[in-house]
Amino acid sequence: MNLQENIHRIKQMMGLLTEVTNPYKVEWEVPTQEYFTQELSELLGNPGRFTEKEFFNPENYNTVYNIMPNTFKTIAEFVKGDDVESESEIKDILLNQSLTDTIVTGEGEWDELKDILMNDPQCIEEGYKFFGLGEMKVWKGTDPETGEYIDNVKDTDYMGKITDFLWSKSPEKGVSSRVSQRLKDSGEEDPRRLAGNIDQYREYAMKGEERKLPAAFVVKYFTKKNGFEYVLIGGFKRTSTALQMGIEPIKVWFIDLTK
Repeated sequence: MNLQENIHRIKQMMGLLTEVTNPYKVEWEVPTQEYFTQELSELLGNPGRFTEKEFFNPENYNTVYNIMPNTFKTIAEFVKGDDVESESEIKDILLNQSLTDTIVTGEGEWDELKDILMNDPQCIEEGYKFFGLGEMKVWKGTDPETGEYIDNVKDTDYMGKITDFLWSKSPEKGVSSRVSQRLKDSGEEDPRRLAGNIDQYREYAMKGEERKLPAAFVVKYFTKKNGFEYVLIGGFKRTSTALQMGIEPIKVWFIDLTK
């Protein structure tokens, strides 16, 4: 037994070694049509999509318009309060942030527009088309095809560990039971839901089972958002919990609009 083996053995006996094998396992599944439907609320029903930071940025506009022309037309007519006559008029309206911002930030008006978009068959089909552009990618962990270790999490807006987003409520890092309890103690609904997701991971691990979850949706635009290269647009709870539990690989459904 060499020196390093002796040191390892002593640390084991003293309880100083961190468990190497992560008991939390996830099989990330390719999103189905059913899941696309569930996530339409994050595409058509999220006002953050329809701002200068995403769809209505001049550098992103044409690409997204070509995928979702009826959706853009519907929004432009809602903003104008009348029919629009041309694609150029639609563009002028939607890139005029003083007009569109009042809609997407106004709760009453946005709720009305959201209801229209989420129930329009053409808008729904365009949402499916947008989602259908994706492909599965390893986002953090070793890519089995190349052997390369990848970590795009740090470059993705709205992606990280639970404790990165709820620091004041969850100062503990990496200890699932403590994080879960702190989230529950917050008394707030969203943290409690995240705690429930942690507990589910722990239940699966105790039974030695692997969870099957649909991959989260990540988009790459021509522009950065808040300084980030990529944007998480669906699956925050799953990815933030998985990252908190140290699960790898993390896989996403990657929609690259720059191709």
